[in-house]
Amino acid sequence: MGGSKVRIVLLSIKPRFAEEILSGVKRFELRAGSGIESGFRVVMYASSPVKALVGEFTVGRVLVGSFEDVLRFVSSFPNPGVGEDDYSYVRGRKRRVMAIEILNPIRYCKPVTLDELRRVGLRNPPRSYMFLYPENPVHREILKLISKVSSCIKRISWKN
Repeated sequence: MGGSKVRIVLLSIKPRFAEEILSGVKRFELRAGSGIESGFRVVMYASSPVKALVGEFTVGRVLVGSFEDVLRFVSSFPNPGVGEDDYSYVRGRKRRVMAIEILNPIRYCKPVTLDELRRVGLRNPPRSYMFLYPENPVHREILKLISKVSSCIKRISWKN
């Protein structure tokens, strides 16, 4: 499936954190693993009880390293919007940890529900994240659903 350069990521996130991103409070997302790069488009799936695609953001800087590297990096920014819940999610991970800078968060005018996603062939949302490939028929249908709800997007401005 890796024929074209992946630039879109479907990321599962707790509703509380999705809301913090969409309200301009959270400026970094921490994840175990690697592969997400600057410039990628991240589509957020808010997990239970919301169970829907709620918005997206563009990836700014990405630091991949140890937990300590990521902690130092994120702490160097004023008001990063990252708290103990974020750190506890990645603390002690054996794999690499990513700090993903959130740029240009936008809220969809109408969430895309899990039922809608299942109707186009997505069996289950990812546990953490997955790449969306335009040549995959199911992923293409997901992108069509997103394009319908992103025509009336609401841009978010950062809170100081």
